[in-house]
This record gives sequence, C-alpha cells and structure tokens, in this order.
Amino acid sequence: MARKKRLIVPIFIPFAGCPHRCIYCNQKRITSQVGLPTIEDVESTVRLYLSTWRADGRKEIAFYGGTFTALPLDVQKTYLECARKFIEDGLVDSIRLSTRPDCVDRSIARFLRSYGVETVELGAQSMVDEVLKLSERGHRAEDTVRAAGVLKEAGISVGIQIMPGLPKDTVDTILETARRVIALKPHMVRIYPALVIKETPLERLYKEGSYTPWGLERMLRICAHLYRLFTEENIRVIRIGLQPTEELKESLVAGPFHPAFGELVKKMATSEGSALSVPSVQQGQ
Repeated sequence: MARKKRLIVPIFIPFAGCPHRCIYCNQKRITSQVGLPTIEDVESTVRLYLSTWRADGRKEIAFYGGTFTALPLDVQKTYLECARKFIEDGLVDSIRLSTRPDCVDRSIARFLRSYGVETVELGAQSMVDEVLKLSERGHRAEDTVRAAGVLKEAGISVGIQIMPGLPKDTVDTILETARRVIALKPHMVRIYPALVIKETPLERLYKEGSYTPWGLERMLRICAHLYRLFTEENIRVIRIGLQPTEELKESLVAGPFHPAFGELVKKMATSEGSALSVPSVQQGQ
C-alpha cells in the first residue's frame, strides 16, 4: 500500500542552541540563513506551505538546523506554542524537530510531547566514539542510546541521522554504526555522506592533507549497503544525501556529492543485490 504524501514545513534555526561547532558544519552556508526566525517568520512560512498543499497526507512543522532542545526554555516554548496553535486550529497534525543526543533527557522528552511533538531526529552521525571525538561532536554513542530510549518512553518517534565518511571512518566503523542504530529500532534514518564545506575546520584539514573525503563510487556502495541493512529491518530511510541547492553548490569544496545521490544509492542497492561490495581502501589513498 502506497504511503500518503506528507507535507513537512521546514523552519530552519541554523546553529541555534548548538553547544559545539562540529568540524564539518557551516549551517550559514548550507541554509543561507543567519539568526533565529521570528514568530512572524514561522507563521508566514507555515501559511505559505499550507496555501500550496493540495494532498490529503499529514502535515508537520519541522524545526531543523540547530539543537532545538538546547535553546533557552522560553524560546523553545515560544516556538512550540506557535506550532501547537496550528495543530489546535486543525491546520497541522504534528511537530518534529532535530537535536543532539546529549541534549535530551526524560523531562525534556515529556515536555516536548506535551506540546504535540511526535518526532525527534537525533544527530548521532556515528556510533563509534573515536569518530565522534575526532569530529568534535562533544557526545558519545551511549548518549544516542539513552536519548532514543527516553524519547520512545515518552511516545515520540525517533529518527537517527548518520554521516558516513567522517575522519577515521572505515567500512568497519560505518557498519558498526549501522549495527548499533538498528539495535535502537528507530522509526526512520537519514544518511548524509560527509562533505567538505567552505569555512569549516574540515576544510582546513582537507587542505592540509590530513583528511581525504571518500570517493563518490565508494560512498555510493557503502550507502547502498546501509540502505539495504536498514530496509531489511523495516527502518525507513527518509533521506540519502543533501538536497542539491545553490547554497550547497557554492559552498562545496570536496566530497562524494551527486544531485541524484539517493536515487543512485537505491538503484545500486536493488540492481547489485548480494553482489554489492565496498572496497576497504579508497583508490588513491
């Protein structure tokens, strides 16, 4: 049975609340947005999306781009109250947001659920502590395990975002990440291959020769393998690769980017079947 289309209204809060600047991240360049949106911005964005939506599927307001649960509590409440008003008026069905695993505890999960939040996406990126440390994530794999648990306990659907190809990532560490994510039984997964973006610490490492991004073919293969692993466990993969935008085009320095990356991954996962393999050493390294 085909899944109904879903409207997701994205509200970007770049860098907002983030206690760390991870080595790969420059939200300003990815979203072309600086600063927090006002409540008027949120309301106008939601109304604009609703005015063009003609399908019958569920409608969600999604706070993306920052660490929502690390924002000051009054700011969180202001945004959530604004979004909840659309739910109360019957215009929107639910709220989703993204945050860091170490910025969720039991009380926060209950607070979010009380405002109509149905989905929280955790930026795990890796489930290997060495990879997390080198990427300056500031949290451990166990934080993701704990956060997923308290969110589920509160009745919130859990999404996990992973980023294969970070410094010191190997086929083995990426597959270990997949294994540990599967064990958490999330409702959905996003796969974003690591890219080198302008004005990030990762760009400096790349230019110094300390970091070599994965090649496109190799990344396609490992992501196809991940896609199969997740789908075989009935975990939805809702995004593979960053959306091609002018901002990304202008800011991309290096890395395995393709405008149809997700489509290529799915095609490879289907067409190659059990013959799918990933080279353990990247050509040229």
